[in-house]
Amino acid sequence: MFFGWYVVGGTFIAQLFLIGFFTYAVSLLVAPVQTEFGVGLEEVMYSLSLGTLFALIAMPVGGILIDRYSTRWVMAAGAALVSLGLYLLSASTSITQYVLLFGLTMALGNALAGSQSSATTISRWFTTSRGRALGISALGTSVGGIVVPLLLAYWIEHYGWRTALAYFSYGVALIALPIIVLTIRGTPAEAGSEIEDADLQTGGTTAIGALTTKDILTNPSYWLIGIPLSLLFCVYTAILSNITPYATALGTSTEQAGQLITVIAIGGIVGKVAFGFAADKMNLKVGLWLAMALVAGGFLILATEPGFLMMILASALLGLAAGGQLPVWGAMMAKAFGLVSYGRAMGLMSPLISLIVMPGFVVSGKLVDMTGNYVMLLNVFSAVLVVAAIILVPLRLNQE
Repeated sequence: MFFGWYVVGGTFIAQLFLIGFFTYAVSLLVAPVQTEFGVGLEEVMYSLSLGTLFALIAMPVGGILIDRYSTRWVMAAGAALVSLGLYLLSASTSITQYVLLFGLTMALGNALAGSQSSATTISRWFTTSRGRALGISALGTSVGGIVVPLLLAYWIEHYGWRTALAYFSYGVALIALPIIVLTIRGTPAEAGSEIEDADLQTGGTTAIGALTTKDILTNPSYWLIGIPLSLLFCVYTAILSNITPYATALGTSTEQAGQLITVIAIGGIVGKVAFGFAADKMNLKVGLWLAMALVAGGFLILATEPGFLMMILASALLGLAAGGQLPVWGAMMAKAFGLVSYGRAMGLMSPLISLIVMPGFVVSGKLVDMTGNYVMLLNVFSAVLVVAAIILVPLRLNQE
């Protein structure tokens, strides 16, 4: 079997653990941490904002490391640091310590062993199946969105949030880290192999040589991809991190709120497969517009403060959209910047994303604390998606 598929498997596991936790399971910690330290929602949301702030430095550095060194060891280092960070987080003694440790752990994990490293590595292994490979790899985030919240919810209920984080840190060290070392190879040359369909890869992404930081930042594609994606990530992650308190505030049980997270994750599985296959054939802008429309539809449903069945529908739409974001983004970056500087380009886009995503968590906390519900927040975020879709219009990519 083509070794590139083993690489896909390794990135699948890495994203299952890291993104499964930081994206899908973090909302389960909100209530117990608030209770533990006697603080409001806004103070807990500072942990996510700080992680985004730290990413301003960590992600560009991670991108440079990915281009210069073996992704295998960059991702292994990231997994080891995440394991250590989560263990220390479980022993935090104040909200300030919790916020700092969470922010640092989140930034390092995503910069070194998250989607950036996974997408870069896969893009260097695949050509004609790149979208499919990116989609399958990104399935790890959705499977993680099912497995990790269920595990953490069980551990939190029976042992408390501190023990739950400690247990999860053991899982990263004993499962994710060894698999990364065994399966990840940054380039086909590291495994004595060749890129998929190397004889067909005569132009397009390989025709773009090494790019400097200035080349990337002055390329209009950097801004026309980065700003719409950042706005999409901003509103999506802010709402996802609040989905549990949103649902429980409307009278659903904690168990039902956990089921919404599961629905989002299952929708993500369907979305990643569908968008991943489509990314090899369709116009990528249309794919991103579709993801934005699905998120807006989910938000507008949630803004009506519906019953549980309609919450499930909205969650399914959000999950489908999440499935489309990563494979479409990865394919866009390969077409816009090529493979030689892929990691650098991804890393340089991260500060832009961080600056736009960061206010979303605090804004969501403030609006909810001010209004007592999520209606205004969801309507404002839906309007933000309309702006994002308009900004994407002028984008032109290679081979499209």
